Amino acid sequence: MPIDEPSTANAWEGHGGAQRRNLTLLFCDLSDSTRLGELMEAEDYADLLAQLRALFQQVVARHRGEIARIQGDGVLAFFGHPLPAEDDARRALEAAIELHLAVSRIPVTGPAASLAPLTLHTGIHGGTVLLAGGDIERGRFDLVGNVPNIAARLSSLAERDDILISEETLGPHARYFHIGEHLETRVKGRTASISIYRVLGRAVPGQDASAAMRRALYPFVGRQGPLRQLRDHLRRAMAGTPQCVTVQGDPGVGKTRLVDELRRYAAADECLFLKGYCESYFRAEPMQPFAQMLRALADSGDAVVAQLLQEQGELAGRGVAAFPQLVDALSHRRPLLLVIDDWQWADDGSQQLLDAVLALPGARRILVVLATRERAGNELLARHSGHIELLPLDDSEAGDALAHMLPGCDPFMAAEIRRHAGGVPLYLEELCHSASAGSDISGAGRPGSGAWLQTLIGSRVERLPPAQAELVRAAAIIGNVFPSWLLARVAGDDLAPDMLNALAAQDLIYPDDKAGNLRFKHGITREVVYDSVGLHWRRELHRRIVGALESGPPEEGTPEDWNEALAYHCAAGELHEQAARHAEAAGNKALAVSALDRARDQYVAALRSLDALAPLERPQQLRWCAIAQRLGVACVFDPLGLADAMTIFRRHLDIARQTGDVDAMAHAEYWMGYVCYAKGLARQSVAHCEAALALAQHHGMDRLAAQVRATLGQALLSSCGYERALGLLDDALDSKRRQSRPGGSMAVGSAYTLACKGYLLGDRGLFDDAQACFDEALALLGDTVHQVAASVRHWHSVVALWQGRWSDALRSGEEATDIAGRVKSRQQYAMGRALAGYARWMQTRAPESMRAVREATAWIDARQGGLATSLNHGWLVEGSLALADVEAARRHAARMFVRVRQDDRIGEALACRALAQAAARTHDFNAAHRYLRQAYRSADARGSAHERAVTQMCEGQIELMRDQGAAGRALLAQARDAFSAMNMAWHADRAERALRL
Repeated sequence: MPIDEPSTANAWEGHGGAQRRNLTLLFCDLSDSTRLGELMEAEDYADLLAQLRALFQQVVARHRGEIARIQGDGVLAFFGHPLPAEDDARRALEAAIELHLAVSRIPVTGPAASLAPLTLHTGIHGGTVLLAGGDIERGRFDLVGNVPNIAARLSSLAERDDILISEETLGPHARYFHIGEHLETRVKGRTASISIYRVLGRAVPGQDASAAMRRALYPFVGRQGPLRQLRDHLRRAMAGTPQCVTVQGDPGVGKTRLVDELRRYAAADECLFLKGYCESYFRAEPMQPFAQMLRALADSGDAVVAQLLQEQGELAGRGVAAFPQLVDALSHRRPLLLVIDDWQWADDGSQQLLDAVLALPGARRILVVLATRERAGNELLARHSGHIELLPLDDSEAGDALAHMLPGCDPFMAAEIRRHAGGVPLYLEELCHSASAGSDISGAGRPGSGAWLQTLIGSRVERLPPAQAELVRAAAIIGNVFPSWLLARVAGDDLAPDMLNALAAQDLIYPDDKAGNLRFKHGITREVVYDSVGLHWRRELHRRIVGALESGPPEEGTPEDWNEALAYHCAAGELHEQAARHAEAAGNKALAVSALDRARDQYVAALRSLDALAPLERPQQLRWCAIAQRLGVACVFDPLGLADAMTIFRRHLDIARQTGDVDAMAHAEYWMGYVCYAKGLARQSVAHCEAALALAQHHGMDRLAAQVRATLGQALLSSCGYERALGLLDDALDSKRRQSRPGGSMAVGSAYTLACKGYLLGDRGLFDDAQACFDEALALLGDTVHQVAASVRHWHSVVALWQGRWSDALRSGEEATDIAGRVKSRQQYAMGRALAGYARWMQTRAPESMRAVREATAWIDARQGGLATSLNHGWLVEGSLALADVEAARRHAARMFVRVRQDDRIGEALACRALAQAAARTHDFNAAHRYLRQAYRSADARGSAHERAVTQMCEGQIELMRDQGAAGRALLAQARDAFSAMNMAWHADRAERALRL
C-alpha cells in the first residue's frame, strides 16, 4: 500500500533533501592541540593530523559508523545510518575507546615528546537529528539540531582522555563498560540538566543469550492489589454509592491494561462501559472525553440506551452539556463505568462536567476512573474517593511478564532486561521485541524514556516491511487515536485486514473501543514515530489529512465538526489562512460552552497562523484584533492562565494603533490594562485603562466604558488610590445591579466589584460595612462554582485576617481553595492555600502552616502573578523571623519591597512591623524605629485605620522593651481604643494584656 513517501534508506541522496534520523553522535578532539602545534614543526604536525584522520576513518568504519566531517584534529561521527540499530550507542562507545587507545600509541618526537602520550577528549549523545548531504564546507554530511551541539558540549567538558556520554544515550548498554562517576550538568539548548557518565573502559563481556524467540500475548500480571481496589470501588458503585478514583502512573506503566482488566469484571455485572480521552494538542475539542462518550452512546446499538435516547430526545439534543442529566437517567437502568484516559490534559469544561456527574443527587450506580500521569501531590486533581498509584512491576512480577513475552528466555538475559527496564511494562515490551528480533539486550541502564528507548522503537518500525512502516508513520501524523477511514484516505488505499492484523501483532496499532477507530498501543510509540518523520514529508501528510477531513464521509459529520483537528493539521501543514479560520471557529465553539482554556489555546493558534501571513493587510489586522478581543474574554477569569498574555496583548495594542480603528484601539487598551492588573502592574494598568476610558467615552461606547470603569477602579484599589477607586466601583455597581440576576454573568461581575469594595472598606477599618459587601456578593453568586466565587472569598479572608477573625479567615481561605480546585485555577488555588495557611499560623504557630504559605507563594511567583503578593511576602517575613530563619526573611523582605515599588503596599506595614520587632530584640532600636516609620507611611498612604492601630501597638511594645514605660503604655492604650472602635476583639485583648504587664 504505497503512500508516495521517499524511501527511508538514503532518502536524501539524489533528492537534495534531508530526513530526520535517530542517531548516536560521537564528537572527539585531540587534547593540547594548540600546544602541540607550537612545539612541532609544521610538516611534523601535518603528518600527525594525517595519522589522526586515517585512524578516524578506519576505526569509525570498523564499528559501522559514518564520518560527518573531520575538521583539524577533531571528528564528528554518527551511528544509526542508514538504518538504526539497538546497539548504536554501544558501537559509538567501542569506537571511542579504540580511538583513545590508538591515538595514545602515536609516537611523538622532538620538543613535543613532553606531551606524550597523545590523548583525545570525547562526547557522545544521541537523539533526533536532521541528516542531509553535505558539501566541501560542511563535510560529507550535514547534521542539524540540538544533538550535535550537546555532543560537542560533552566533548568540551571532557578532560584529557575522558569519554563522556549522556545517561539517556547509554541506557541498557552500561554493562558492557566500566562506568565512572555520575555527573549532572547544564548545556545550552536544554532547559533541564543532563545526566552524564564518564566511561573508563570496557567491562568483561556478559554471557550472550539467544534472543530469537517469538513474543506471545501475555496475561495480566503484577497488578492484583490495584485491581482489587478498583473492584472494591466497582462493588460500592453497584450498591448505589457513586465512586470516582484516579489511577496515577508514569507513561508506559500499565494504566490502560489495568482498566481493561476492570472492564472484564464490569461486563460481568452488565455495566454500561463508556470511555473517553483527553489530548494535549490544541486540536482537542471542548469537554472532549464526554463528547466522545455521548457519541458512543448514540452509536452503541444498545436497546436500553436507544430507548432512553428516544425518550430523552430533547435532552440528548442539547449536546455534551446535557451529559450529567443523561447519566442520571441511564444510571436508573444500568450501572455505569466511565473511564477517561490522560486526565492530566482535561480542560476546565471537562472538570466541571465531572463535578456535575459526581454531584447527582441520590443513589447512583456510577464508577468514574480517571487515568492520569499527574502525581498524587497535585492538589488540582479532581476530588475523588480513591487514589491508586500504579508503581513499576517488582522483580518477581516483571519475571512473570517476561516468561510470557519471551518463553524460554535464559535467566541471564531475563535478569538484564528486568534490571534496565525498571519494571515499566512498556520498556519490558520494547526490549523483548528487540530481543526477539535477534539483538543482544544485556545491560543495566537506569530506566527512562531517553534516546535508547527511541532507538528501540525506531529500529522496530524500520524492521517492518516498507508498506507497514509507511502506514505506521502516516498514522502517527494523524494522532494517537484516529478513524480507520481517515488513515485509508491518507494512505491512498483501503486498509487490508491482514495489514492491520500485522500491526496489531507487532504491538503497534490496535482497534479502539469505538468501532471504526484505531489507536497506537502506547502514546510514547506514536510520539517517537512522529518525531522520526521528516519535516517536509510530515507537512505533506498533514495536508493530506486536511483534504481528507474536509471531504470526509457524510456519516462522520460535517467539516465544522472537525474544526479542532483541521486547525491542528492546517497549522502543521503550514496552511496558515485555513489554520486561522478553523482555529478561530474552534475557539468560538469552546467559548460558547465556557471551555475557556480550550478557547484560549485556539485563539492563540489563530493569531499565530495570521502572523505567519505577515505583513498583514488592514482587513487581516482588524481580524487579528477581533480574535484578540475574544481571547481577552476567554482570559477574563484567569489572565495568568495565558503564559504569553503580556506579549500578545501588547502586540494587540500595536496592531490596533496601526489600523487607526477606534473600537480596536479602545478594546486593546482595555485588555492591556486588564492583564497588567492581573499581573500586579498597577501603574501600567491605570494608564491603559485611562486611555481606554477616554476613547470609549469620547466615541459613545457605553458598554465598554462601564467595563473599563470597573477595571480601572480595581487597578486604583490595588495601588492604594482609594478615593477615586471607591467612586468608580460604586458607578460600576450601580450599572451592573440594574442588569444582574443571581448566578448570571452580570451578577458574577457585580460580586467581584462588591468584594473589591469590601476589601477597601475593610482596609479603612469599616469592617461592618465591608461584611455587608461580602454578604451581598455571596448572595449574588449563590451556589455558583466559579473563579470569581474563589476571588470573593479571597478578599473576605484578607479582611477577616485584618480584623483578627482567624477562624473566619481560615474558612474562607479553605472554601476558596476548594472552588479553585474545582475550576482548575492554579492562581486562585495558590492564594487560597496561602490565606488558609496564614490563618492557621495565627491560630497555632505551627511551622507547617507557614510552609503552606511559602509553597503557595512559590506557585504564584512561578506563574509571574503579582496582584497583592506583597501580602504573601509580608506574611513570610513575619513567619521566617518567628522561626529564626533570618536569611529567608531577608529574601521575602526584598521581594516585598519590589512589590511596593509597583504600588502594591498591602503587605508593607505587616513586614515592616516584623522587621522592627526583630531589630528591637537585638537592641537596634534605631533600625526598629526606621521600620516603624515605614509602616506608618504605608498605613497613611492607604488610609488604613487598622494598620495604623496595629503599628501603634507594635511601637508601644518596643517602647516598653527600651524602658520607655509611659510612652509605651500611652501607645498601647491608643491602639486598644482604636481596636475596640473597629470591633477588632483579638487585637484589643492583646493590647490590654500588654498594658497589664
